[in-house]
Amino acid sequence: MPLHPLVVHFPIALLILAGVIEIVNVFAKKELLNKFGTLLLVLGVISGFVTLATGDGAEHFAESKWGDAVESQIEPHENFADISMIIFSVLTVIKILFRHNIFKFSFLQSKALRGGIMSVLIVLLSLGGIASLAVTGHLGGKIVYENNSNTTVDYSNSSDGDSDE
Repeated sequence: MPLHPLVVHFPIALLILAGVIEIVNVFAKKELLNKFGTLLLVLGVISGFVTLATGDGAEHFAESKWGDAVESQIEPHENFADISMIIFSVLTVIKILFRHNIFKFSFLQSKALRGGIMSVLIVLLSLGGIASLAVTGHLGGKIVYENNSNTTVDYSNSSDGDSDE
């Protein structure tokens, strides 16, 4: 069994939550949200790259289980995963450079860059990243569930608590 299904939900949860926090904090302007959003972005991007690294194993597993025809479903999933990681990586770098005083370069400290321009960019990247990640997850789910549609599950032995026995 490939590792991909075990790790894939971490970047989804972390990056979507990070994107929502970033959008909220453009309006709330709370330092705690700023730091928490950045932490979630960093953890989400790291876990996203781990998840990308496990994707090849999942692809080989899927092709061995369902045949080469599944490649037409995997390719768009891979493309959106790459796009998602690029967007969230750029957002993370922007956050570190412009919303935290880690680097003391004068051109990074201008009010225009630290204010409105970056706020708009953060909102746009957050929305784009969340949308791209949602498409990635949807396409990944379709790979699994559409190709497993021939598999039947026997629920006759399951206990639902309404047994007459």
